[in-house]
Amino acid sequence: MSFANALSLRPSVLRATQLCLHQSRNLHATTSRASASTLSTDLFADMGMDKPRPVAPELPPRGPIEWTAENPVAPSSKPVPGKDGLHPPKYHFHAHFSPNNTKIFLADDKFRPVPKGSWSGGSCGFKGVNRSMQEAGYRCAVNAFGRINEIVQEKGPITLAVHLRGFGKGRQAVEQIFLTSEGDKVRPLVVEVEDRTHIKIGGTRAKKARRL
Repeated sequence: MSFANALSLRPSVLRATQLCLHQSRNLHATTSRASASTLSTDLFADMGMDKPRPVAPELPPRGPIEWTAENPVAPSSKPVPGKDGLHPPKYHFHAHFSPNNTKIFLADDKFRPVPKGSWSGGSCGFKGVNRSMQEAGYRCAVNAFGRINEIVQEKGPITLAVHLRGFGKGRQAVEQIFLTSEGDKVRPLVVEVEDRTHIKIGGTRAKKARRL
């Protein structure tokens, strides 16, 4: 603003402008004196480095980590707890179907064989090629379901993971028995079904074609 424009302003406006400039000078002087009084001759004291530093936590932490908050990824439906108040153990139902035999065995939650938990077409009384037929698979599955019901009575609620392997004739019988009346007590326990059949990719070189 030039001097000529300043003269054309009203006296009240000029007075208000002078008061604002005077207050800003006083505030700047007060702040300068306060900042100068807080500083000392010791640079480390001014930076706060004279105080003892907190001990850093041990990295990485040892021992199990205790979670204080609930896991947000956990499923909304909680499984039925067992007798010990924890989640029910997961047992495994393994069924192997080959062109010559049918085998079924049970394993616990630590993949250990269950006592009296293995059956085959031969152990069920079938001989020869009949060990791989549908009747042999049906009989093995019925015996396995009976053993699972005994485990539930002894140890409380459990879950069951079904693992199938092979394409023998007994496979169809075992798959259908889960849907019949024999599997009414075992069907609600199944939480996982897996097919572990080996798939041949490539393979070895075929024999030379015979020439006549």
